[in-house]
Amino acid sequence: MEPRPGLLQLAGREAPALYAIGLLTLVLGASALVAGFAGGGVGLAMLALVLIGVGGIALSGASALQRRVDTPVAGWRGPGPLAVFWTTIPWALLAQLLVAALVTSVGAAAALTTPLGTLALAAASNLATVLIIGLVVVGSGAVRWRDLILATPASSPSTLPQPDRRGGLVGDLFWGVALALPILTAAGLFATLVMSGTGLSAPVVLPPAMSAVDLAANALTAGLIAPIGEELLYRGVIAQAWARQSSARRAILFSAIVFAFAHTLTVGGTSVGDGASLAAVAFVVRLPLGIALGWLWIRRRSIVATIALHAAYNLAIVAIAALA
Repeated sequence: MEPRPGLLQLAGREAPALYAIGLLTLVLGASALVAGFAGGGVGLAMLALVLIGVGGIALSGASALQRRVDTPVAGWRGPGPLAVFWTTIPWALLAQLLVAALVTSVGAAAALTTPLGTLALAAASNLATVLIIGLVVVGSGAVRWRDLILATPASSPSTLPQPDRRGGLVGDLFWGVALALPILTAAGLFATLVMSGTGLSAPVVLPPAMSAVDLAANALTAGLIAPIGEELLYRGVIAQAWARQSSARRAILFSAIVFAFAHTLTVGGTSVGDGASLAAVAFVVRLPLGIALGWLWIRRRSIVATIALHAAYNLAIVAIAALA
């Protein structure tokens, strides 16, 4: 097997033109994004996200074509896991910006900070994530939707431990719900130590619920919308890709790191230093959950189990916040 081409090397690639187009579009988009933040306006920033997203799709396609040649059948023959991640991010942000623009155009900008507004933004970003996965992962022929939801024998190479499928889908739900409380307790203690040591608090993700409708919206966001989209990406694609091309331990660790990192991308602060500190806390406090979700996926090889754990974990936090 020949070594894979370097980052900027076109010779030896299966789709050099597609790769070059992806890189060029990505660079143009990054430049436009910087200009947008420097005063170019929201329109330029949205155009930048489109360019970055298109570049990511092109690079993901080139990556998938390359892996079909370089990777054994039992390995991961789709786009690289980080390529998929960085392709979904701009489209998810763009989906949120489009919803925000639509709501603002009808004079209801204040609604964006309410639980119902947060639900709409979360639904838009997670729908965009699912569509991009369908395009660059399933559409590339790497796996079927079924392989992402419930790993088949072809998605479980001999280098990985055989999954525990006792109880089937009912067992998946049982495992997820049963693990939620101990993981939440451990994560809470870990977060308390981190925040007491730094003097910072983890950023608030959901707005406060002031009515039963608000509480239902927060529960739907945290207990259904976010878990489905995130688990499909971070465990169905990213953990599976690393597991099939490397090892179970790396799949658990790397998917947890990417999962925690993704939750820092929209964290802001009163200054650059304050924002960086809050982002660091947001990253650290989510690592325990990310590791637990990765471990559960390796054991059950089903995102039904990880969705159940993620949903139960989030719903417990919503309930605690409501009671408080």
